[in-house]
Parts: sequence; structure tokens; C-alpha cells
Amino acid sequence: MPTDTKPIDYFVTDTGARVPRYALQFDADGISTSPLTQRALIDAVGAGEFTDVIAFCHGWNNDWDAANETYLRFLSVFHKMMHDGGYRFDREYRPALVGLYWPSAALEFSWEHGPDIAAADERANTPDTTLEFAPLVAEGDRAEFYRLTEPARIDETEGRRLIDMLVDVCATGDADLPADTARDADDILAAWAMIEAELAPRVSPGDPGGSANGGGPSPEAAGFLSALDPRKLLRMFTVYQMKDRAGTVGTVGVGPMLREMLEKSNSDTRFHVIGHSYGARVFLNAVSRPAGAPLPRPVDSMLLLQPAVNYLCFSADHPEGGYRGAGEFVRQPIVTTFSLEDRALRCFFHLALRRGKDLGDIGVAGADAPSDYAALGGYGPGGRVRVTWADIKDPGDLYPHVDTEVLSVNGSRTIHGHSEIFDPSTAWALFTLMNG
Repeated sequence: MPTDTKPIDYFVTDTGARVPRYALQFDADGISTSPLTQRALIDAVGAGEFTDVIAFCHGWNNDWDAANETYLRFLSVFHKMMHDGGYRFDREYRPALVGLYWPSAALEFSWEHGPDIAAADERANTPDTTLEFAPLVAEGDRAEFYRLTEPARIDETEGRRLIDMLVDVCATGDADLPADTARDADDILAAWAMIEAELAPRVSPGDPGGSANGGGPSPEAAGFLSALDPRKLLRMFTVYQMKDRAGTVGTVGVGPMLREMLEKSNSDTRFHVIGHSYGARVFLNAVSRPAGAPLPRPVDSMLLLQPAVNYLCFSADHPEGGYRGAGEFVRQPIVTTFSLEDRALRCFFHLALRRGKDLGDIGVAGADAPSDYAALGGYGPGGRVRVTWADIKDPGDLYPHVDTEVLSVNGSRTIHGHSEIFDPSTAWALFTLMNG
């Protein structure tokens, strides 16, 4: 990782301009681990060096190299799209590029990789995951914790014992739904069984052998309570932990930094934030609930690419979403993509948050959200929210002018997986916002 106060490097545009690229890092509690670099960026913004600050935040399961590669790849697609199409801003353009990094790689969560979740070598990632959770277990229980997490399968009694060791610190309610309460052991056990059922080999009607992921009906979830995979429980708990951690980083770290940059600049400097996966939650927290005082003025745009947040997060009521007022802190409508091809968010994200009453109800094939815990990046926004719907546009194809809080973009045509966001169409969405 970079350790000095200078930009990590300079991105050279097609016009030959050298654009500074900053790397800002935060720990799991949202504390900046690069305070001198952060101060240098804030001072440069305050001195009016930039017309645009473009900040990008990664999602879960990214180490620094992966996050850095994400930023470089997206920026390359963005500037190539501008070059190939001859697109220019109708104003001066002196940007600073800011890549945020927060610790998420240790919480290995193979759902991000889509169909490979049930791969035979899944056990290879177990030690890091187990060691991440071990400090949360009482010291006197830790030997038993290791004993229960080592086997490939444990029974219901052992599963309940494992849950009991972690439920108080891991099984909070859905932070995107303020009225959602913490889960009890029965809720966790039911969600665990539903995940087992969803990932089990499916048997086609009339085929006594069947095949893994063969497209047949999912087995009954209750039938898996006697053979539970402890690795799937730990990975399920990462949904809760990543939600909490992303929110903390946004509130404690990124929000106050944004506030200071906005305070030290005027409206001639535009701020654009881009969040992928759980990075969306980082920025939603940063703009709507920064520690200390609110932002002094809205950021200019927010682009959420396949956000791993609850699809009801913007709902005004029935139920009330945790980010129902976020649009007040963004000058333009929040643009959020969803894709029918995002298997991680459509098929798995909600399962970890289901409750005991949902046991056996795990159908996810339809277009409608399967439960109150569905993902925004899988289904688009739900509840009572002012939203405009549009299909993703190719460069040159204009989006409709909207006055709603949210513009929900169906990216299924070009976004074919949770992390497949590097396309001229997504770059065009950013360009459209920056030019607005």
C-alpha cells in the first residue's frame, strides 16, 4: 500500500493531462490510516486545484491490489469512452481521482464469485475466515469453536452451539431497515438451512441421479438441519459484519473527510462518489449520517454500481428505509444499477438475513423481490420511494431528465455479474452525472 503524502500516481488522459490519483485507507473502525495523504488532498481541494473530485469505493472481499485494480480499470474504461466518442465536458475539467480502501478481504465470502460458491476446494479458504471470527468468541469457548468449525458437516445441536458463540456479536438486524430487530438462534439456524438448500445439487424431475445446479427444484431447507456446513455459517455472518463495517467506515471515516473538503471548497468544485457492492453503503452512510455535523452542501452525484444494500433502503415508510433521506445530500438523483444477471445479489444476499418464519420459502426465480431482505443491486428500489426506471444506455444515448430522488437503471444488458461493471455503458452513466 502507498505510505507517503503524494498522489499514488498520475493517470494520463487522452489529451496528455496528468490527473493525480490519491489512495486513502481506513481501518475497520473507520479511522484513517493515511492521515497525511488525506490532509494533503483536503488542502489541495481547499486551494482550488481541482474542478472535480471523483471518489470510488470498493465492495467486500477486496485486498488493496484488487481494489486498486478496480479503480484503474474503471477509470481506463471511462477515459477511453470519452476519447472514442469525442465526449468533453462543457466546462473546465481538472479532476482528482480518489480511491478509498477499507479492510474486507479477510472476511472471505465466496458468494461474490457467483456460481463458484459450491466449488469442491471451498475448504481452502476456511482458516482465514475462522481466525477472523475466533476473537469474537469467549476465550473459554474457543477450543470448542475450532472443533465445531473444522468438520465438513455438523448436526443441528452442534450448529446451535456454534451459533450461540457468535449470535450476540454477529446477528444484528438489517441496518438498512431501522425497525428490523436482531436475529435469535432460530432465525440464524433457519437462514443457514436455506442457504444449504439453495446451494445443494438439484434433481431434475424424472432423473433419479440429478446433477449439481441442474435447474430442478431446491431441496427442502428443513432437511439440511442434520448436516450443516460450518463454513457457510461463517460466511453468512460476513453479511452482517460487512454491513456494519461498511457503515462504520462511511460514518466515522469517509463522511467527516467529505464534510471538510466541502467546507474548504465552493460549488465550483464538484464531488462525485461511486460505490460498488458494499462500497455503496460506505457512501450512503458518508453523505447521510457522517459523524459530527451534516455535510454543508450536497455532493453533486452518486453512482451506485450493483449495491449490496437492502432494496427498501430508500423507502419513506411501510417499511421505513435507513437511507430514506439520502437524496437530500446529493444534488442530482441517485443513480443505482441492478442486474438480473447478478447471481450473488439476486440469489444469495437475502438468504443470510431471512428469519425462521421463512423456512422452506426460498424461491428466487421471479422478477419480484423474494423477501424484505432483497438487494438493491439485484432488484432495484422498492417500497415508497420516488423513483424513475430506465434501461442502461450506451454512450451517446441520453438518459431522461428526471426530478425523482432515484434513477434506477436496469443494467442486465451489459452487467453480467456482480463485479462486471467495467463497460462503456457504466462509464457513460458516470459521464452523464458529471456533466449534469
